[in-house]
Amino acid sequence: MAFKRPSFLPTLDELEDQAQRRSVEGATPKGQFDHPTAKYIFFAGLVLVVVGHAAGAFFLFL
Repeated sequence: MAFKRPSFLPTLDELEDQAQRRSVEGATPKGQFDHPTAKYIFFAGLVLVVVGHAAGAFFLFL
């Protein structure tokens, strides 16, 4: 018994057409982060790593 594809999903032809349109349009020139919160979290983590390594090196050679 074959399963029927749900009607709310796009057909394979529609998916192929979407992929063709995206490849013709090309990528939009954006930065590395799609959302400003992601950028803030990344930089906060980067600062924590750098400060943690600096503090560890300081206390290691104290």
